[in-house]
Amino acid sequence: MPPYLESIEASVVRRDILLTYCLGLQEPQTNSANLAHARQYFSEVGPRETMELVDAVMHKVADLEQVKTIVTRMLHSFTKGLNQTTIGESFRAIPYIQELRAHNLRLGEVLDRLKPIVINLNQGRLDKPLSEALVSSLEELKGLLSHYEQKENLLFPLVEQHIAEHRCVQLMWAIHDDVRLGLKNLLELLSHESITLEELNRLLGRLFFDVRSMIFREEQVLLPAVLDRIPLSSWHSLSAGQYEHGQVGMDEAFGNVADETVDLITGCPTAAQLIQIFNSLPVDITLVDAHDQVVYFNTPADRIFPRTKSVVGRKVQNCHPPKSVHIVEDIINAFREKRQSEADFRLTLRGRYILIRYVALYGKAGEYAGTLEISQDITELRALEGDKRLLDWQDS
Repeated sequence: MPPYLESIEASVVRRDILLTYCLGLQEPQTNSANLAHARQYFSEVGPRETMELVDAVMHKVADLEQVKTIVTRMLHSFTKGLNQTTIGESFRAIPYIQELRAHNLRLGEVLDRLKPIVINLNQGRLDKPLSEALVSSLEELKGLLSHYEQKENLLFPLVEQHIAEHRCVQLMWAIHDDVRLGLKNLLELLSHESITLEELNRLLGRLFFDVRSMIFREEQVLLPAVLDRIPLSSWHSLSAGQYEHGQVGMDEAFGNVADETVDLITGCPTAAQLIQIFNSLPVDITLVDAHDQVVYFNTPADRIFPRTKSVVGRKVQNCHPPKSVHIVEDIINAFREKRQSEADFRLTLRGRYILIRYVALYGKAGEYAGTLEISQDITELRALEGDKRLLDWQDS
């Protein structure tokens, strides 16, 4: 057998041994034989191979909670090799990477400040100053977690676009949600005097582990695995894709076609007027085509849910947290099969009451053409009563 074929065969055998070991981590007590075969490779497993193994595990294991357990144990096994990973100087100079690592540094500093507070709590000191210091640090941590939202809206679409084995970003998103929920529960419990030390320790322990683990996964696995497989120009343009604040300008949106008209049967507005219409509506709009890909979103002045340019072309399933993907798929399947044509949801977000409506779109022949997602803040609308027929402006 030629040397290159022997090398390929050895690589396949190695991957099968490692994947079998990883899948066996669901039941570690019965995994000793797989461990014996796989241990020889542990110190050699790098970021890219780890990412591929995580992808393979997620392909074979449907239960996301089981995947979390497996991957945590995997990373523990591969720690020696992964700790040897470094990011090249050219990539460390990328503004987005610098910002991400700076965020991680600050997250670590807040966790370090929390340690002595937790030690004092476990020594029986749950007085008011200590409780206030704990809440203050947790609120600071909460503010820093905007970093997770940026990853979900900027980095994850880029990884999905360029990397085939990208399922690990969905796992990361699920852990983001775990951290956010854990923080929310902690802050709510601390507002009540009945919190037990046992419950406090459980939630704090989980929070410490998940945040530290996420830092490791970002800097020692994900980034080193994908940096050189995504064009450098894409990395440098990451921040340009974010429109969390402000609207898309006319020049930016249209260039030289702003004055061209579009025949809408009931009128022929210009391209510039169309974007003014969409951005002036008191709703968030996201358009998904028949192939489940996002093709458009508007940018009103106060968007409820952040969107970035990188979402265009992304599968709509990847734009939602893993725990709600099945709902998105149920809606689209019902629309595609014409069992339903609308779906409504209501939720409270940052003290505001939000209505989310999904509307099915169909072509001339009745074929499924896509879905329109419309989100609206209806907080004030809920309180309206009676008629209003007069202008109530105050002349100055």
